[in-house]
Amino acid sequence: MKSLTPEIIRAITPMFMASIGAIIGVAVLVSPNITDTKYTAGLGLAGTAIAGAAGLAQGSKNEQDFSVKKQGDNLQVKTPASETTARD
Repeated sequence: MKSLTPEIIRAITPMFMASIGAIIGVAVLVSPNITDTKYTAGLGLAGTAIAGAAGLAQGSKNEQDFSVKKQGDNLQVKTPASETTARD
C-alpha cells in the first residue's frame, strides 16, 4: 500500500466527510418512527458535514496581499490585480 502523503490525505478528507454526511442523511430519511426534532437534527448534521466537505475541497490560492504607501496627502495602493491590468 502506498504511504499516505499530505496531498493524498488532503484530497481524501472532503470525500470522506461528504460520504459520512450522505450516510447520515440517507439513514435519517429511511428510518421509521422518527420525530420531527430528530429528523431536523439529522438532516442538519448531514448538511453540515457536506458543507464542511465542500469548504475543504476549495483550492487554496496563494494571492499576495496588497500594500499601501502614504506619500504626503496621497495614498498609493498596490494590489496583485493592479500589476496585471494596464492603465491609460
